[in-house]
Amino acid sequence: MSAQPGEISVGVIGAGGMGTRHADTLGAAVSGARVAGVTDPDRPRAEKLAANHGSDARVFEDERALIQHPGIDAVVVTTPDDTHAGLVMECLQQGKPVFCEKPLATTVEDARRIVDAEVELGRKVVQVGFMRRYDPRHLDVKVAIDSGAIGNPVLFKGTHRNLAAAPGTSSESILVNSAVHDLDAARWMLGREIEDVYVRGMNTRAASDGEVLDLQVIHLKLGGGCLADIEVYVNAGYGYEVDLEVVGDAGTIRMAPANAPVLRKQRYAGHPVEGDWLERFPTAYVLEMRRWIEGLRDGRLTGPDAWDGYTSLLAVESCIASLHSGTKEPFSSPQRPDLYR
Repeated sequence: MSAQPGEISVGVIGAGGMGTRHADTLGAAVSGARVAGVTDPDRPRAEKLAANHGSDARVFEDERALIQHPGIDAVVVTTPDDTHAGLVMECLQQGKPVFCEKPLATTVEDARRIVDAEVELGRKVVQVGFMRRYDPRHLDVKVAIDSGAIGNPVLFKGTHRNLAAAPGTSSESILVNSAVHDLDAARWMLGREIEDVYVRGMNTRAASDGEVLDLQVIHLKLGGGCLADIEVYVNAGYGYEVDLEVVGDAGTIRMAPANAPVLRKQRYAGHPVEGDWLERFPTAYVLEMRRWIEGLRDGRLTGPDAWDGYTSLLAVESCIASLHSGTKEPFSSPQRPDLYR
C-alpha cells in the first residue's frame, strides 16, 4: 500500500451504501487522502469496492486486521450500529483517528467508555457522522441564527421523515438511529443543551409491526428559554424529507426548499422528493469528508466529536424513558471534560 508524501491512507470498514459513499468521496472529491483498505463480511462486496480504488487498495480479512495495519493511517466505520463502539475503541487503543457513522454507540455506557478512553489518550481522534452540520441548507439557518437575524431563538421545529421503516425497526431504534440526528441538530443549531424531554408515539397503519411506534413527536426544553418540537416518522410513504424552522423573538428562519425544478402541469405544481439520505445529503457528505481529512492534516479535528455522540445518546436514553413512561423526563448534561471545551 504505497502512499504519496503527506497523503492519508484511509481504511473503510463496511462496504454497503454509506461505506461506498464515503470511499468514493475520498477517492474522487477529497485531496490528500486515498482509500488504502476495505473490509466487509461480504468479501465480494469488499473486493468490488476496493477494485474501484486501484490496485493499492487492499481487502482485509477482518476489521481489526485493518485497524492494526501500519499502512492504515485513519479509519472510517460504517458497520451496523451495535458494532460501532467496539471498533472505535480498537482505533483508540491503536491511537488511530476514526470517523464513525452515527450513532457512536448503542448504549450510553459504551459511549462514555469511548469518551473516557479518548480523554486518557489526551487528544481528539474520534469524529461522529452528524452530516447535517455540513449541509449547506442547515448551515444557512445556523448562520442566520448566529448573526442575530431572528433575535433570540425561542422554538426549533424539525421534521424527519423516511419513505419506509427498515426491517427490524423498533420504537427504540427509531430514537437511537434516526432521532439522534435531530437531537444533535437542535443542540448544535441553538448552541444550547437539553434540559428535559417528552416523547409521544403512535403506531400508524403504514407500520408492518403493530407494536412499533413508527410516528414519534419529541418535545424538548433547552437552556436559555428555548423549546423544540421534532417529528420523526419512518413510514411517511412518499419519500425522504428533512425540514427545519427556527422561530426567534425578532423573526423566523426556515430551511430553503429542495433544489429541484418545480413541475406545473394539469392544475398541479410540485417538485421531486428524495428517496433516502444518500440522495438528500450528497454535498454534506463531500464537505464532511473534506473537513475531516483537512483536520487530520492540520492536527485539529473540528467536527462532531465523541462528546457530541455521547451527549446525544444521553438525550436518546431520556427520550426512550419518556416514550415508555408517557411523562416528561428531566435531562442534565454532565460536566464536559477539558478536551472537548
